[in-house]
Amino acid sequence: MQNKSLIALLVATAFSANAELIDNPGATADRDVRVVFEYHQGNKAKLVSAIEDAGGLVIRELDSDNSFAATINADVFAQIKDNKAIKSAEFDAKRYAIPQMEDASANFEDYTPYGLAMVQADQLKYLGGIKVCVVDTGYDLGHGDLPSSTVDGDSEGAGPWYQDGHGHGTHVAGTIAGVDGNGGLTGVIGSGAPELHIVRVFDDFGGYVYASDLADAVNDCADAGAKVINMSLGGAFATKVEERAFARIERSGVLAIAAAGNDRNATHNYPASYDSVVSVAAIDKNMEWAFFSQRTAKIEVAAPGVGVVSTVPRDAEGQDLYASYSGTSMASPHVAGVAALVWSHFPHCNNYEIRNALSASAKDLGEQGRDYKFGYGLVQAKAAHDYLTENNCDGRGVK
Repeated sequence: MQNKSLIALLVATAFSANAELIDNPGATADRDVRVVFEYHQGNKAKLVSAIEDAGGLVIRELDSDNSFAATINADVFAQIKDNKAIKSAEFDAKRYAIPQMEDASANFEDYTPYGLAMVQADQLKYLGGIKVCVVDTGYDLGHGDLPSSTVDGDSEGAGPWYQDGHGHGTHVAGTIAGVDGNGGLTGVIGSGAPELHIVRVFDDFGGYVYASDLADAVNDCADAGAKVINMSLGGAFATKVEERAFARIERSGVLAIAAAGNDRNATHNYPASYDSVVSVAAIDKNMEWAFFSQRTAKIEVAAPGVGVVSTVPRDAEGQDLYASYSGTSMASPHVAGVAALVWSHFPHCNNYEIRNALSASAKDLGEQGRDYKFGYGLVQAKAAHDYLTENNCDGRGVK
């Protein structure tokens, strides 16, 4: 989009009385909105200075993509709109954690969630070496069923990564990496030594973050050496800043996986609907499509997402707790875990080959072939392993 067209769009939407893309439809010149600016190479300092001199505030810097997020109002925008340093600008869309809580559960003894057998995680042993990044509400470090010595993280201003006052992130992490053999709950890669990197973006209330925050978070994942990223989160509207970030980390060898969304409709959810991200739909224990799961042409695979039991933060006495949640937020970590599980057997394969193998070996559900509800079907760890054994990897992707 050319600069002039972009300016017209922002002025017409963000700063008008009929704005639809911000919280308050009655926005005025005094109300701040958050905008992501992409600058021409070498022009960051010039644009930052112009925005700050006009009264704006730079919030998030994304140097890898020549971008930053800033809060501005109409007066600020009027002063900087003709600045030649601006390459593009867009609204900083909101992203939400998207669970559906079913029922609180008490204690479990040597419990294996039904989803593990459905995705064939019980037929392979995790061999290590594939770090999984969980971008979410944090992690209850110290929970007896979660890894502790092989976990690190980053806190993106929402609180310490090793705490989780909400529970969503700890539940997601348990599905991926709940430790096997210690009398509690087992996760998809719990049979080995799961390696996790936690990036906390949400506070204890869940709330929302912005697309630029998520772009920065996945940069943290890649910088930490993660090969797989799970994002049980999403929201409306595609953004260039996310699309650039996910395309870049995909080229660097990272496999990004996200929840398709729980909106019960055919609209796209982001980041799941970017081409560089695997979009995951939810099914129940009978392999039936979950009624809340988004159905779109971007759905790639499906996984268990109804009545999924996993870890949640300990109580005040330090007792390990568990809960049953439903949502595509619960399906996505099954796929992230399977990706790491399979990849650990084929460390010479690249992310494109692992992704292609998961799709090619999925158990077809619903209409024959790929469809809007299930994608290619239920992800299968052992079948993907066998597919790669037969087809090998050549660095270009499995055909």
